[in-house]
Amino acid sequence: MKYFKLLSLIFTVLYISKTEAQQDPNFTMYNFNMNIINPAYAGANEFTEISLAYRSQWIGVPNAPETQTLTYSQPLKNNMGIGVSIINDKVFVLAETDVAVDFSYKVQLTKNESLTFGIKAGGAFTNIDLTNAGAPELDPLFGSNESAFNPQIGAGFHLKSQNYYISISTPNFLNGKRYEKDGNVPIAALNAFHTYLGGGYIFTLNKSTTLTPGIMARVVEGAPTSYDVFTTFDFNQRATAGVNYRVDESVSLYALMSTKNNFRFGLGYDISTSKLYDSNNASSIELILKYKWN
Repeated sequence: MKYFKLLSLIFTVLYISKTEAQQDPNFTMYNFNMNIINPAYAGANEFTEISLAYRSQWIGVPNAPETQTLTYSQPLKNNMGIGVSIINDKVFVLAETDVAVDFSYKVQLTKNESLTFGIKAGGAFTNIDLTNAGAPELDPLFGSNESAFNPQIGAGFHLKSQNYYISISTPNFLNGKRYEKDGNVPIAALNAFHTYLGGGYIFTLNKSTTLTPGIMARVVEGAPTSYDVFTTFDFNQRATAGVNYRVDESVSLYALMSTKNNFRFGLGYDISTSKLYDSNNASSIELILKYKWN
């Protein structure tokens, strides 16, 4: 119980922080690429792993978000781990590339429980292509492009046992500017602070099958909290399938298959349940490719 009290205190500190951070892209298969949002997952496994992922959001909607990610994770000696992540996100005229390095340290609490702390450091390269916004002749503010570099520092915790896990993180504590102009207009558009809180419980159904229900909450300053409720089946550590419900937003199905040569392929498909997209029945697709070695 004392560990849950500790994590509750940590979450409270993260939530009430006055700083602001990046506008994070959405993902469906967070649980299979967690060091993107939580540096405590860097080197969390007993093997080295590299992952590639692609997400196309709201298929059929012009200029909708597209995201590509590259992540690397490796365990080190003395309960430490390291990771690298590159996230390329584009929507309409805004393009951002985040590059970060993660470091983690694990404390063994009991035989079956461990608490890992991680820090994330890097930066975001942001470009706003205002000349393609469709209004350069109507407004001189759209006559040139804007670009910026914003440093990023984040942190996270990961409590893990044989039967459950809890994750708390923020990818970035620092302020960042996406847009700035002089004159009688707002001089900056600031990013919003993101906090992620999630957890799950692992039920062993038989020798080869486990069932893991869980939840992920994303708290964004100035916006409604987003909740993901999911259930995942794992079959003999070779095949994984699950369903995710993002409250008032979407329903997702996903599956991953492992091969004998250490590759893992995954596919996720989202169906929007938001009234905002009833007219075009917007959906999203997500792909992931992972490779591990010792």
